[in-house]
Amino acid sequence: MSSSLNSLIAVWSFFFGSVIASFLNVVIWRVPRGESIVRPPSHCPRCGACIKWYQNIPIFSWLALGGKCADCRGKISPRYIAIETLGGFLFMFAWLRFGLDAPFIWVWIALMIVGSAIDFDHKLLPDFVTVGGMIYGLFLSLAIPLVFGQAPWTSLLWSVVGALSGLGVMWLIRTLGTLAFKREAMGMGDVLLMGAVGSVSGWDGVLFALIVSSFLGSIGGVVAMLISRKCARHFEIPYGPYICLANLIHIFFGQEIVAWYLGILK
Repeated sequence: MSSSLNSLIAVWSFFFGSVIASFLNVVIWRVPRGESIVRPPSHCPRCGACIKWYQNIPIFSWLALGGKCADCRGKISPRYIAIETLGGFLFMFAWLRFGLDAPFIWVWIALMIVGSAIDFDHKLLPDFVTVGGMIYGLFLSLAIPLVFGQAPWTSLLWSVVGALSGLGVMWLIRTLGTLAFKREAMGMGDVLLMGAVGSVSGWDGVLFALIVSSFLGSIGGVVAMLISRKCARHFEIPYGPYICLANLIHIFFGQEIVAWYLGILK
């Protein structure tokens, strides 16, 4: 494939990713509330005014409207444009990194974005992200042995081992944490999410996600507590977004990071 064509598809991937992320914003808002993601059409959550198609162009419309509803002038959260932009860049990076295999990764990216946002808002992880993610990971291992680099059936075996590793490790941490703190230390959604991560990235991906997500979660937790000024004893931090972020880092840069770290040790 010529470099010019590759660049053109990369640009298209960005815009396609932003369109998908715009739909993911709908999923993120409606699914936890038990609403249909199809009907009614996109509308302002404050005044209920229907959003016209030219007011619903990813990224551009938010900027053109100044982050406000065209009818009631109520503020539209900047997270909408943030997710659309994030989706665009991740889809583009996936194409540049994985080429023709990128569409398989796009589905996984969408699951990680939705899971992170819903868990951040509601401290819950939908089954279609966790259980569905595990099932998709098994399919992905047959479609493209992304991490394992093996024959399809060997890759499937490692995917199963990875899923069981993720479930087992997180269940153990959850059990020990609950005994230590005398209350539920972690939701089952996090356990299932790590199983989904393992089904895509294998047992080494689980180890990577566990270490990196703990590090990121510690930083995020300290910052959040300082901002909210809540008592740390009663402050609950959703862990799912950090698992998702760590997994995406592993998918895109895991091999380089591990090689860099091993080089330091040597």
